[in-house]
Amino acid sequence: MSESSLPLIGHAAREYVIAADTPVGAFDAPLWQRSRALRALTAEADSFSRLGAGLLAWLVGVGATACLGAAFWHGAPAVVRVPAAVGAALLAYAAYRIGRTTWLSGRAVVDAYSWWTLLPERVPGGGAGVEDWRASPVRDAVQARVWVFQGWRPFRIGLAALAFLSPFAFLALGVEGGPRYQPTWDEGQGTTVLVVTLGLLVTGWVAGAIVLWGQFRMSRAHAERDPIQRWILRRDR
Repeated sequence: MSESSLPLIGHAAREYVIAADTPVGAFDAPLWQRSRALRALTAEADSFSRLGAGLLAWLVGVGATACLGAAFWHGAPAVVRVPAAVGAALLAYAAYRIGRTTWLSGRAVVDAYSWWTLLPERVPGGGAGVEDWRASPVRDAVQARVWVFQGWRPFRIGLAALAFLSPFAFLALGVEGGPRYQPTWDEGQGTTVLVVTLGLLVTGWVAGAIVLWGQFRMSRAHAERDPIQRWILRRDR
């Protein structure tokens, strides 16, 4: 892994992302760098660069969905349908490119954070007594539970939840809104409504799943310090 393959990742965290991708032996594990690496990667995980890029990819995907809806609009002339279909294809490709770059960069940060977090588990003795890792059972148990509420993690999780709910908000507010005795925009547009709903499902659920899966993986690595979980899972027996 080279620096050129790490877009949307700050320079302070890049060396630790690259180090996490380099195999090392148990006795060569750079524990002395761990605290510094985790500080840099925690700040990078909270960075708004990839979050902004992810939101842009989602918005472009929504734009592609709107164009696709126009292409399927019942009664629309060909002069509207054809450009709308072309626009939908172009926007969908742009959303894919932006989203893929954002996902790969975010995955590299999550992989590195998990690797550095669990680094003590790769040395003899399981790293017991390493600074800020399984040194105090009470502190470890508390930190394992409050981690998800620290930094900008609740905000990211909330955005992921909104992305998941976006297609349902469209159905509730856009399709079923307004008095039933008056004509609505979606009257006779069943195909358009279906296409738009499916498009919002794809864009919203993919975006939400990527964010939540990254948060889950980081939380899962951090939870390895929890003495209660280790006892339940018989990790130390």
